[in-house]
Amino acid sequence: METGAPQGVQVTSWLQAVERHVLEQLCEGEAGRELIPCLQTLSPQLPVSYSLAPIAQLLSLQRSPCVSLLGWDTKQFQQWSHEGLGHRRESSSAPSAILPRARLLLVGYITDQPTGNENDGNLYIRDASGCVPCEMSQFDWSCLGSLVFFPCWTYIPSHHRGGYVEVMSPPIPVTRPEVTAQVPAGSSSMTPESATLLLGDSSRSHGSRVSVSGQLSSVTSLVTIRNKTFFFFFLQDTKQSVPVIVQVPSKLSWNQVLNVGDTYEVTSLAFSCLRGSLQRVFAVTSSSLLVSRPQLSPSISSTPIMESSENLREPSETTASHGRPRERATGGQCKEAKTLTYKGVVTQVLNAHAGLFELDGAVLLCMAYTQLRNGGRGLRVGARVEVCDAHLQQSPSPVFPTLVLSCCLRSRLRICEFSRLNTPCSLFSGSSNLYLHLLFRYRLRLPEYLWVCHVIDQLQDKLCPRLVRQSCVTRPHGSGAQGLAEKLLSPALSTWPNGRRERDIQEEMVADPHDCPLREYSPLPPPWCLPPLSLFPSLVSSSHNLQGEESSQRLLWSRYSLRSGDLSTPHVLLGVLQVSSSGSLLLKDQSSSLTCLVLPAPPVAWIGCVLEVRHYHLVTETIRNKDDQDQRCRTYVVFLARDVRILHFSHSSSSSCPVPVSGVQPPSKIPQLEASWAQRHLVIKNLEGRRLKPGHDKELQFRATASWVDVQDFSPEEGDKYAKISDKGDGVSKVVLLFSSSAVRWFHFLQPNRLYRLTATGETDLGIFERLSAPPIVCAPRCLLVPADWTLEDVEGTTLSPGAADVLSIEEALKKSSSSSLLSVTGVVSSRSICDTSSTRAVPSSTHRVPDTFLPPGASIKVNLTQPQNALSASVYLDVSGGPYPLGLLPGATVMLQALERKVSRSGSVYLRSVPTTHVSILSPPAEIFQDVSAPPLVLFKQLTGTPAPQRAVCSVTCVLNMTLYWDCSMCGAAFILGACDRSPSCTSQSGVFRARAWVKAEDGSGEAQLYLQDEAVALMLGVSRSLWEGLQGRVLTRGKVVAKSRGRSEMPSDEDSKDPLVDHMTFLMSRPAISRPLLLTFRQRVVTAGAAIPASSQLTRFTRGEREYVTRVPAAPVVTCVQLQKAEPRALCHMIRDRNQSAIR
Repeated sequence: METGAPQGVQVTSWLQAVERHVLEQLCEGEAGRELIPCLQTLSPQLPVSYSLAPIAQLLSLQRSPCVSLLGWDTKQFQQWSHEGLGHRRESSSAPSAILPRARLLLVGYITDQPTGNENDGNLYIRDASGCVPCEMSQFDWSCLGSLVFFPCWTYIPSHHRGGYVEVMSPPIPVTRPEVTAQVPAGSSSMTPESATLLLGDSSRSHGSRVSVSGQLSSVTSLVTIRNKTFFFFFLQDTKQSVPVIVQVPSKLSWNQVLNVGDTYEVTSLAFSCLRGSLQRVFAVTSSSLLVSRPQLSPSISSTPIMESSENLREPSETTASHGRPRERATGGQCKEAKTLTYKGVVTQVLNAHAGLFELDGAVLLCMAYTQLRNGGRGLRVGARVEVCDAHLQQSPSPVFPTLVLSCCLRSRLRICEFSRLNTPCSLFSGSSNLYLHLLFRYRLRLPEYLWVCHVIDQLQDKLCPRLVRQSCVTRPHGSGAQGLAEKLLSPALSTWPNGRRERDIQEEMVADPHDCPLREYSPLPPPWCLPPLSLFPSLVSSSHNLQGEESSQRLLWSRYSLRSGDLSTPHVLLGVLQVSSSGSLLLKDQSSSLTCLVLPAPPVAWIGCVLEVRHYHLVTETIRNKDDQDQRCRTYVVFLARDVRILHFSHSSSSSCPVPVSGVQPPSKIPQLEASWAQRHLVIKNLEGRRLKPGHDKELQFRATASWVDVQDFSPEEGDKYAKISDKGDGVSKVVLLFSSSAVRWFHFLQPNRLYRLTATGETDLGIFERLSAPPIVCAPRCLLVPADWTLEDVEGTTLSPGAADVLSIEEALKKSSSSSLLSVTGVVSSRSICDTSSTRAVPSSTHRVPDTFLPPGASIKVNLTQPQNALSASVYLDVSGGPYPLGLLPGATVMLQALERKVSRSGSVYLRSVPTTHVSILSPPAEIFQDVSAPPLVLFKQLTGTPAPQRAVCSVTCVLNMTLYWDCSMCGAAFILGACDRSPSCTSQSGVFRARAWVKAEDGSGEAQLYLQDEAVALMLGVSRSLWEGLQGRVLTRGKVVAKSRGRSEMPSDEDSKDPLVDHMTFLMSRPAISRPLLLTFRQRVVTAGAAIPASSQLTRFTRGEREYVTRVPAAPVVTCVQLQKAEPRALCHMIRDRNQSAIR
């Protein structure tokens, strides 16, 4: 507000500008003189610091939100700002700034016709320069067509639609149009009760007109279907409610005027039938008038009005905070939604494209099931809204807030007060909207729709914008090829719409009782989730996933494994396949990258593609040094190529997303490529492992032996066939390919006996291959250093017929007499162990830091390879310190080891040892082996011969000798007590691992064996419930370690020895009869190693019979280690014992 009197020259100049604006932009003469008095009603002094803004300039020049508050002083503005900041939620990411003030005056005509004679039910401000949309919380019908002045208004620009105006206070009329239509004097109107009787009279002429007067109970939103816009409102009295449809274009702006609870009279209503229905309604005609009448007494309430999120909660939920939280419903239970009116403040725009907003920091508002008027203009953070006839659903989806308000076509959203914050407006658009496309195509209910929105949000967070363009993810199917998000969701969505009928739009808006997709709902647990890749390592690190430990004198090697099927909610693995500088395969999203092992080797075309995997193994391997507590960790994922679904192919050079193909791309055929670079085809014969490049600290290299091949051209009639290789003497020549630096990226894509095309990027002369691979001396092998910018492509999807069989079985490797040449062997990893350099003759490790290494310097691996057909085994010593750690070298995996030395120990045993060029190939993961390899043989304890191969026995526990329960620190392995490591503060770990071990005596009818059990096998042996086992874990946590020893096979704990109740309880569990039940045991017999003390073959044992004692020698019981312990079903037990006895007889 101006404080001093303006100077004469300034006033004159300002008045001239106002007069010029009135004549040029408003086309008013005498009427324009009334503008100055209107301004002076708010500002006694002329606001010469304000300038009149033509609408065209406002749209083109004003690029940031602003507010104009004529006549306000600083104190008023500060109070207004303080109240606006109070509407913002503290945890919201929205900016806290108030709208900046702009000294602009806005004058124009209010109209409902933006161009020509078209009416769309919205309001606009127009002058001679242009037209701008406007939103009003309160609109006076008499102002339509009038020249008005806006004292308080906000301009919100938009990047796509030019912006709009939020009118914060009622406009002041400068001129009013002449009123031509009035309600005839003496006209009578009927009540809704009488009007309802007329609607039921089918003989009533459609040409007759009636007038109805009643209280407005409900107003629907403006709906546009098939380019026709309409809405309904309902007039009621104490007994009946009558529907009225408004579809006359000139009357659509009534939607801005009607207020629920007011009383109106509507004249000249016609009788109409809804399309495709027998429902009869009243229809507004072009001659109809809307007249406000005195309010009925008493007022008739339609739906309850709530103004607080606490009022929306059921009593059981509001009181749950004082006790244990109430669990959400998990699906299957059908609930009915409540219908109510709610007033609240928009605290966050969650997803404008999906129609999701947050009210009062606790309520989710979903507008997807209705049509948002004007694309949701005005729905900014800080705006106060009223949602009429909304459906309240409680806990429909666990991924969103508990309280969800959703609007159907009968609901209406009205902005009561516009936001005062400087926040943008994200407009809602129905065109090319993936969310609405999925909603209508699959007829989704609200819980399903919320889950779909959550998955799409997760997908965008994972990939956009750094890895995949936004348009490739959210493109609906109707706009071209199926988008990435729809392709991901379509298998799950296709199972939901069965038996659901399409929405009847007009019945949904008019029918009584009301019926819509939001009326009933069943809470939906997520079918699967799409977590970021950074979360996966934490899933597998739990102590429940510990699969085994190997130990040496100074190192402890632990392995954690988790199958995707073991997760309560399936976690979908999704990311972009990339290759690291060391040649390792990575799945990458915007949060992190996860090393992966794909079996068999994937095609080269997968690089840069978005992969979806639902069946996989997560593996975490840790190595801890017992001396200095140094710990190394490596997490990776193993999956099969057949379990991969490609959602998006890589086309970095394309400006628009290409048309994706379902499944895996077929292998490329031999016809010429578009590029004219020199190309040549080759077949890989042999691969060597990756090693450090000589003279470099971090760069790797590897070699591959290959053969150049000539390929026959295609003939027209053989267009569907792949290339054929012609073997014409010199047409095939051997060459050694050397891959180094970034060319190492091809390592995991190369397979023996596969055809590839090598393209010399930037070279057109085919002789480049011969020149670069020319040997330095005669008779030397050709060697080609593959440049980093050359590319490699798969040509055929099937392997070529190999030559001589170079890979040996375990039996052949053990029998091979010559040890002068290197050999390749294949087998199944039965066990592995870690050993120090001092205990094995390994190749000295490099002093450089090798990329992707895992084992510490001076450590190597001993692998026992078995041949499942005859249980033969061989020991292989691998030194992997000179190259990246081989992923997937796990017990149960089938591997192929190339370039091994055959050695004979001093005792005459044959073993195999690696050389620097040894290559480790994983052929199949453990899961596949466990499915294909037959079960271990069923034997008797008296038949044990000392073989380390797995065997099975049906036995029962006769006595528990001792049992130890304890907690270990997950980081250093020390004792873990009361949530802290015993070595604190030097060790800061706050996570422990529960361990259990027990020595028991077991018998199978033929003899006894001493059995070592650990972890879950101990709980199964005791026969305790999961809750009791977890209770024991909690009790042991307070001490760190508890040991219980047996007092005899049949002795119960006595009162006089009860010094420790926990030990007594453990002793009671150890001596229960329940432990002596039939069990199926898979075990390995402990083998005496060289240098170990040889146990006695028999031992003196004392027996008592009556009053006499006998001492005799009894053979020592074999010592076995439990691999797996299972409950034996009676029927299966009988079959196994029968098969065992029959095999023993044979």
